[in-house]
Amino acid sequence: MKNQGFTLVELLIAMVLIGLMTGMAMLSMGNADQSKQQQLEAKRLSMILALAEQEAMVRSDAIAVEFFSQGYQFLSLQGNHWQPIVDDEIFKAHELQRPLQLTLQQDEQSVYINQKSGMTQNPQPQLVITPDGISENIKVSISHDKSDVWYGVKNSEEGWTVSSVDVLP
Repeated sequence: MKNQGFTLVELLIAMVLIGLMTGMAMLSMGNADQSKQQQLEAKRLSMILALAEQEAMVRSDAIAVEFFSQGYQFLSLQGNHWQPIVDDEIFKAHELQRPLQLTLQQDEQSVYINQKSGMTQNPQPQLVITPDGISENIKVSISHDKSDVWYGVKNSEEGWTVSSVDVLP
């Protein structure tokens, strides 16, 4: 007599395999969204920094940037102190969605940035954009703690560029 159909063990194995494949597909879609968010934030920062350079030239005044692990804010010099720009929608403080975070390098040296985001009492800019441009090499990296990809925004002769790097485990 022939038995037709599947055994209970075969059905359970098939269910486990389907569950694993679905889980892996969901994880890869989640990483794609995270990577896309990183890329969008990097492009946004690149475009705003390029605009800040143009604005500094037009105003004939310096614009500074203070970076935090979770975002950044643009500053203008008022008297002898840097103050956050709050009356301009483009240059207002920007906070990254968690768990994205920023790191900063100047002339290929890591620069400490504060953990807290938002406005501080005494802003300490890490980047000053003068009407003449930027003299040091700047690289801002945007990473996600659950992704092996980070996006870098850096200045060059061509302007601000965005690049991505796969970090292998």
